[in-house]
Amino acid sequence: MKHTLNTLKVLGEETRLRIFMALVDQELCVCQIVSMLGLAASTTSKHLALMYQAGIIEQRKDGRWAYYSIASDWKAKNKLHKWLLEELATSDKIKADRIKLAESLRQWAKQVCSPVDKDGMTDEKCC
Repeated sequence: MKHTLNTLKVLGEETRLRIFMALVDQELCVCQIVSMLGLAASTTSKHLALMYQAGIIEQRKDGRWAYYSIASDWKAKNKLHKWLLEELATSDKIKADRIKLAESLRQWAKQVCSPVDKDGMTDEKCC
């Protein structure tokens, strides 16, 4: 019961629900989530840490970049996952987030994910 209560507490906050919905179909790096939310990186990281500690999301590190996705075992075993998807599918805020994220990802591919370093070389990593 303690685990269930903790999960409900973590997901009982709008920003974390928005992060959850953004991660439903894809893995995102922290900077992409920050861009979508329009919050400070430190604030976003605190939300991600709470979700990670609750076992809702998982983290993958690639060099200095951290990528997040919904934890596969959480998705498979948790009925709350399906319910949230159904409940939030028609949310105007979630729709707006998806539009903003899609626009952001398009721009990311052009500008952020291929920055030119001081030697004129491109870095294919994100963030």
